[in-house]
Amino acid sequence: MDKPFLDSFSEYVHLLLDAICVVDEDSRIIYISDGAQRVFGYPPEEMIGKRMLDLLHPDDQEITEQSISSVMQDKQVLDFENRYIRKDGQITHLLWSTSWSDQHKMRIGVARDITSIKAAEAMQKTLVAISDTAHRTNGIKQICQQILFHIDTHLSVATFGVAIFPKNNETWQIVFESVGGCMRILANEAMFRIASQSEIALEKNDARSVLLVPLLFGEACYGVLALALMEQDYLLTENHRTLLTFTALQVATAIERYQSIERLQHLALYDALTGLPNRELFEDRVQRSLLRAKREKNCFALMYMDLDKFKEANDTFGHAAGDFLLKEAARRIVACVRDTDTVVRFGGDEFVVLLDSIDNRQGALTVAEKIRLALCEHFQWQGNDIALSVSIGISLFPEQGDHIPRLVAAADEAMYKAKKRGKNCIF
Repeated sequence: MDKPFLDSFSEYVHLLLDAICVVDEDSRIIYISDGAQRVFGYPPEEMIGKRMLDLLHPDDQEITEQSISSVMQDKQVLDFENRYIRKDGQITHLLWSTSWSDQHKMRIGVARDITSIKAAEAMQKTLVAISDTAHRTNGIKQICQQILFHIDTHLSVATFGVAIFPKNNETWQIVFESVGGCMRILANEAMFRIASQSEIALEKNDARSVLLVPLLFGEACYGVLALALMEQDYLLTENHRTLLTFTALQVATAIERYQSIERLQHLALYDALTGLPNRELFEDRVQRSLLRAKREKNCFALMYMDLDKFKEANDTFGHAAGDFLLKEAARRIVACVRDTDTVVRFGGDEFVVLLDSIDNRQGALTVAEKIRLALCEHFQWQGNDIALSVSIGISLFPEQGDHIPRLVAAADEAMYKAKKRGKNCIF
């Protein structure tokens, strides 16, 4: 190429922000505009004589060589994308329009830096994937595992973890941790501080940068998302802030959804006042005991009980006192039985106890007497001394029947006989 032509050409193109590149048949640079500094990070004079392919990202070598062949055959290629390694080591995404000149035996290309566009596209793709994951995946752990995969394409994460905000000043519940140690880097006090500030915090720990993101949904904070990064010195960018805030919202939304489901399931199976299993859960438990007893040829017992003098106490001291008495009575009954047994509130002031796998009736009588004595102890309500007692009826499998309705009816009948005997007794 003659010098006058190059001088005239350069006079205009040096004003362009894109890079204008002229290479010979061997892809060696013979001219490059001032835009190269912005696009490649090299001053133009440093690039003269270099082969463009030597600056190329290794993974894009094959497709770029195919593009060169197309240019040589078709004389031009429009909107071709590939990646180069800048002088500072960063990867830049370029959009090329290239043509071949038979007259001058050279290729002329215009390279536009689309790195920010590609980054925005990748970020948008990640946000959509995270949202989809949070709404389609079952289980917080599974959600976190997949979210970590998406985040890792933007941040070099050494450890990723999620802890749920504790209730009643209990300890944090770690629901996911990719590698041990991430969620234990801070004391509870610091975690509470992060959650209460509702802002992303950047902490330094063990020569690593640690990002702590509150899990906010509406006005509630459900916990903290923590990321220990590979980088020792990290500056939180606006793009990363957007990514982390959005991710935290999706995790918080999932946690809120699962907690709501758990609450509904609990309400469906447990008494709202006492927290004891309700009739539906009782039927499942006693059915299991029945099948096991038949299979193993052993016994189980049902105890049907009614609180004596409860109505009088409720009428005298009010419904708040009545609720307290029922909750306290439930607590005392539970304290008298084994973990394998089931205490159920049947409604009103009636309770049923399933004694699983007992030896004989005497075993049931021993537990019943323990409950009777516990409920005879006076209850204290706002300075008032309230005395109750309990009437208990017992049925035993298989003596009183081998079907659940018959066993329940037999225990209920025995309880009424205990009432007729003067209450505060066992039948």
